Amino acid sequence: MKREGFWPGFVAGAAVGTLAGASILASRRFAGGTDRHILRLEKSINIGRPVNTVFGAWSNFERLPQVVNFIEKVERFGTQSRWLVNIDGKHFQWDAEITQVMPNQSIGWKSLSGPKHTGRISFAPLGEQTVVHVTMNYAPPLNSFASMLPLDQHLEDWIERALRGFKSALEGGQKMTG
Repeated sequence: MKREGFWPGFVAGAAVGTLAGASILASRRFAGGTDRHILRLEKSINIGRPVNTVFGAWSNFERLPQVVNFIEKVERFGTQSRWLVNIDGKHFQWDAEITQVMPNQSIGWKSLSGPKHTGRISFAPLGEQTVVHVTMNYAPPLNSFASMLPLDQHLEDWIERALRGFKSALEGGQKMTG
C-alpha cells in the first residue's frame, strides 16, 4: 500500500468536506428561519422562606411587577397570561401558557406570541429555605443582529435580577400572596 499521495488527498478531502458542511449550515440558518439556534438559560437562588410560601408568591404572577423592577405588567387569564417587560430600555410583550403545575415543586410554561421561549421554574425545599431554579429555552429571531451576539450571559443576568428582587421581597417580609 503506497502512501505517496495520502496527505494531499487527505487535505483536499477535508477541505471539500468542511466547505460542504459549512454551506449546509449556512443554508439552514438563512432559509426561512426554521432552524433556530436555541439558547438554554439557567439560574438558581436560595430564598430563606419555606417552599409553600415561595411557590405561592411566585404563582401569583400579577404581583411580580411589585418586586421585579423590569416586569411592568402581568395579566392572567386562567392558564394563560400576558407579560410586559422592559429590558435594556426596550419593551417586550408576549402571551404565555402554563403547561404544567406541580404544587410546591414547579411551574412550566411556553410562549404563545412574542419572544419564543419555554421554561420551568422549580422549587426545592432545603430545611426552612427554598432553592429556586429557572431553566429557560429561548429562540432568538434569526433576522435580528442580536441573534449573532452572545445573548445567553446577558439574559441570564436579567433572570438573576428577577430572582434577586423576588428573594429580597420575600426575605424582607413583603406580602405577595392573597
